[in-house]
Amino acid sequence: MNILIVDDHALIREGAASMIAGLAPGARVDQADTCAAALARAAARRYDLVLLDLQLPDQPGFVALERCRAEHPETAVVVLSAQEDRATVLRALDLGAKSFIPKSTDSARMREALAVVLGGGIYLPGSTGAVGPAPAAGAALPWPLTDRQVEVLGLVVAGLPNKLIARRLDIAESTVKIHVSAILRELKVTSRTQALIAVAKSGVRL
Repeated sequence: MNILIVDDHALIREGAASMIAGLAPGARVDQADTCAAALARAAARRYDLVLLDLQLPDQPGFVALERCRAEHPETAVVVLSAQEDRATVLRALDLGAKSFIPKSTDSARMREALAVVLGGGIYLPGSTGAVGPAPAAGAALPWPLTDRQVEVLGLVVAGLPNKLIARRLDIAESTVKIHVSAILRELKVTSRTQALIAVAKSGVRL
């Protein structure tokens, strides 16, 4: 597993790297302190996970997140930020972040959050619904979805746009849109962000 930590504060990077080393022995953990440095590293090596601070010195706000998702759409991006208001969390999810971990999280909860993310789960701050470790894969879903819809939902949660989902599943993009609409209806939500939060609250691993 290759992981990239992007933050302009060395203490944050080193602390996260230390926790990851304890949770995922053998994982390669690289660090970058700017958006430019992060994108250069990502161009040279495929990362499974990127922990990304929203406030980098060379890119304002959500620009780094947008660029990372646009240039590396199959890499899971987790926002690690000092900003944790609901609007910021929801915008990060709208832009494709898989999870959101506030920097104000204490060390024990931070370790738990990273364990959830490294285990393929979703972690969100309490303001929008935090989740603990996900149950074993294959657990019954709380929604009546078809096998194909479960596949699509898993890729939606991973942050992939419809075009990439269509390519991954070898189906038409129009078919993906039909599946997404049906999924949102079954989850009783109206957006991908709300679907991600619903999955997080359910504790289901897709």
